[in-house]
Amino acid sequence: MLRFILKLIDSIVWPLVITVGIWLVFFMNFSSSFNYNSLGMRPMDLRGILGIFTMPFLHANFDHLFSNTVPLILSMGFIFIYFDKHKFSILFWNLIITGALLLFIGQEGSIHIGASGLVYAYIFFLVTQAFLTKNKEMLAASFVLIFLYGSLIYGLFPEYGRLIGKNISWEGHLSGAISGIVTGFIYRKRGPQKQMFFEDEDDEEDDDEFAYWKRPQQENLTEDSRPIRIHYHYKKKENNPDA
Repeated sequence: MLRFILKLIDSIVWPLVITVGIWLVFFMNFSSSFNYNSLGMRPMDLRGILGIFTMPFLHANFDHLFSNTVPLILSMGFIFIYFDKHKFSILFWNLIITGALLLFIGQEGSIHIGASGLVYAYIFFLVTQAFLTKNKEMLAASFVLIFLYGSLIYGLFPEYGRLIGKNISWEGHLSGAISGIVTGFIYRKRGPQKQMFFEDEDDEEDDDEFAYWKRPQQENLTEDSRPIRIHYHYKKKENNPDA
């Protein structure tokens, strides 16, 4: 029980630390005269390399920040629970692949900010893992994330942003989804696998289901603990001719 509690605490501490860092940068940007959002991802530009690391920490407004906070914490939390030994490498490579893809497929001259690309990467990673391994716990976790982040699929298309009247980085979402699928295949053998249940075979030599308990289990006993057997030998009485 103690080990489970410690694992649960550990699985939420780092996601919270990362998320708090994102919020701190947002409030610093909000209260500062310097526009940190200019340090976002710039596709087809050498400055975009820096944006790979800065983009997730920059948000346009509070609504943008809050919409990414809950799914980011949950998706990272599930990764920390199910991939204890590889959690940081999974976070890192999804960050790099998502940013690198956006650097090449994003519209030139635009600036992309926000952690939604990572949200897509982590959720698609978990979904890919769940369907590859058919692990019931991960399948349940994936459906929870999809339910909470209902616009997941719509955000992959450019028309969605025009419909809701917002500048949605569909290229960032698409980059994150591709990254999650790729890393999901790479780490498919390193996380929880499908649960297998085996039934004991019946003893073919004994039709009686209670016969196992009836016969003495000599093979499990040591020499000192085996029961003592006493054998009686009856000697036939001989007739005495002198009697």
